[in-house]
Amino acid sequence: MITRSFWVLLHRWSGLAMGGFLVIVGLTGSVIAFREELDVWLNPELMTVPIRDMSLLDPLQLREKAEALEPRIRVDGVSLARAPGRAMSISFAPRIDPQTGKPFELPFNEIFLDPYTGEKLGERETCAVSLAKENLICFIYRIHTSLALPASAGAVGGWLLGGTALIWTIDCFVSFYLTFPLRRRDRASTFSKSWWGRWKPAWVIKLGAGAYRINFDIHRAFGLWTFVMLFVFAWSSVFFNLNFVYTPVMRLAFDMTLPAALPDLETPLESPALGWSEALARGRELVKDAGAQYGFTTLSEQSLSLERAKGVYTYMIRSSRDFSRRGDTVVAFDANSGAFKSLTAANTVTTGWVVTQWLVSLHMAQIFGRPMQVFVCAMGFVITALSATGVVIWWKKRAARKFRARQDVAVAR
Repeated sequence: MITRSFWVLLHRWSGLAMGGFLVIVGLTGSVIAFREELDVWLNPELMTVPIRDMSLLDPLQLREKAEALEPRIRVDGVSLARAPGRAMSISFAPRIDPQTGKPFELPFNEIFLDPYTGEKLGERETCAVSLAKENLICFIYRIHTSLALPASAGAVGGWLLGGTALIWTIDCFVSFYLTFPLRRRDRASTFSKSWWGRWKPAWVIKLGAGAYRINFDIHRAFGLWTFVMLFVFAWSSVFFNLNFVYTPVMRLAFDMTLPAALPDLETPLESPALGWSEALARGRELVKDAGAQYGFTTLSEQSLSLERAKGVYTYMIRSSRDFSRRGDTVVAFDANSGAFKSLTAANTVTTGWVVTQWLVSLHMAQIFGRPMQVFVCAMGFVITALSATGVVIWWKKRAARKFRARQDVAVAR
């Protein structure tokens, strides 16, 4: 039989093993809960423009202007979402250098255009390891998602964070169990208080107690108060980094079937028959038909992209059935003929993937607006506090064990 002592040891050593990683993801997660807002605040010259009494250029026009300004780039995706006073951000892939046969090496991978005139406001390299203000938020985001390890390290950062997330998921339940009151051997005292009555102190921080007790209460109570969200963060992180673990486990409880992936072409599509304007019109038409069939309407357009490897355009919207503010409804269609290929919408995915969308949206503060952003930011500090107080508990108990051992040696002499 597995004893409580085993779970205590498991919680202790798993907490020490993942403590450093959780402090990193906790603090960086607090920052990137407001990633967009902080980026705009730090880089107004890149990301904002004065609001003027004139029409905005069409996003597809801005795409063409970007390629005209930078002939070495190819823009295969364009954001259709517009916000007053915001510059147009365009990401791209480098074209092939005809002299070397390899992609052009560019010192940037994102450019910003004035949405009224198409004038270039600046550029940046979002993958740069830099504390410069134009790169800072992107760098913090990379730390959070991959520890910002160099490209030569491959997926090591993701594997480390995925392994940490898996341990964290298990430890969520172990730590919850360890807050339960101990069984009492004295039957008279056992019935003096109910089980719930004996568990109640675990939820309370005794501010009048000594420093060690307050530290212990913070560790235990914070874990209980935020247990559900801690699990959401941990398990969704397994999805991000160890999907080959996440999907089989979820399949035990939910239908995780997805539509068959679209096949790759033998050679990537170089020049689609449908131009971008025609593709946008076709995407709108297909989404309108899907909305009539499945009972949703378009709230906002999000993006139009060309997937050359598969020979399709993908058109993303936020629909009346989507709960994420970024939108989860996507239609794919043939880039030459416009023939419908696939639809991903709230009504067309299985229960398991709806649950997954909820986990991801909660993790990324994509639902419930600003209050959720504040909550996710606060949770980053909670995670840091749980890790720090856990280390303090371990250190104090370790010191106490060493002290008792020295006393035993002294008595034995």
